[in-house]
Amino acid sequence: MNYIIILLSLLISTMVSVWIIKKKNNKRISMFSAFITNLLFLSGTTWVLYSIDDEAKIFGFGHTDLPVLIFAIPIITWVNFLILQFVKNQG
Repeated sequence: MNYIIILLSLLISTMVSVWIIKKKNNKRISMFSAFITNLLFLSGTTWVLYSIDDEAKIFGFGHTDLPVLIFAIPIITWVNFLILQFVKNQG
């Protein structure tokens, strides 16, 4: 389940950042938007999954596989930065 969420985050943040780079013609804003999209999506998903999981509430956050989503934020952002290197600017 976590890998599907991570792949969905990669897909959404890549689409948003490519759309921004095509619209604004600025790679830095596009990179920042990729980071913010990953941060909001994965943090929000972690919070929702934590609030649903009773076992995580009893035994703690570290005894589940939810920290994988938080640790994936910089990795997915780095992959987005690599993908953005191949996107051509309009202009």
